[in-house]
Amino acid sequence: MARRSNRPDISGLKLAVVVHAYYPEVLPEALACLDLLPPETSLLVTVPPERSASVRAILADVVHARVFEVPNRGRDVAPFIGLLNRGALDGYDAVLKLHTKRSPHLRDGDVRRRLLYLMLCGERNATVRALASFNDPSVGMVGWGACFRTAPLYWMTNKLCVAALAERMLATSSLQLGFFEGTMFWCRPKALEPLRKLGIDTVDFEPELGQTDGTLHHAIERCFTIAAWSAGYTVRDLKGRLLTGSDVSWEGAELATPAIMNRPADRSAL
Repeated sequence: MARRSNRPDISGLKLAVVVHAYYPEVLPEALACLDLLPPETSLLVTVPPERSASVRAILADVVHARVFEVPNRGRDVAPFIGLLNRGALDGYDAVLKLHTKRSPHLRDGDVRRRLLYLMLCGERNATVRALASFNDPSVGMVGWGACFRTAPLYWMTNKLCVAALAERMLATSSLQLGFFEGTMFWCRPKALEPLRKLGIDTVDFEPELGQTDGTLHHAIERCFTIAAWSAGYTVRDLKGRLLTGSDVSWEGAELATPAIMNRPADRSAL
């Protein structure tokens, strides 16, 4: 009698991996994640034009790969929002958002990146288990629980900008602090529809000056989960456990106001 498999079924899921490859030399590490995914998984790589040739050479033999040249603004966040806005992620049940994170301002930046790659898509059984969460249509995001930040100090100077973005998304009832530090996670693109409807463009992001806080991309890092919650989806860790954020306190809030906050919200699109 054949033994029944206890492995969750992910055969019905349409998958994609999105990588922002600002550091092309790190891209092979991210590509290793594809080894544990079905062969039909799509790969979408964003890269500044001046680094595109190196990326295209690395991807020469990679099936289902597409390269998108993007300006060097908004780090990995602006390119991902750009793909979301243009409909490139439509139709996928789960998308793995990665980037070639080096964080030169941190002594352990390379270690953090490798840990995130490993935890999100570096071990077969754990990866299948995480992906199986998306068989539940209520699941919007899945990420490594050890990187899920809810302590007030993680607002840094972004609280007021996040609140303004939440208001523009009509998501003030879902405003709380709970985000995946490092901006790498699995997500259901439909869960990010409130962010997509904001129509944020690359030019809304500040020019790259090595900022470590207080920019639009830092605020949006904290808004992915808010968008999912406001759209009625849940956020889970890699073992399927529910993740929730912490309530907002306005005492001592510091101000950071990217230029997009001065643009009227397009309520007709929401």
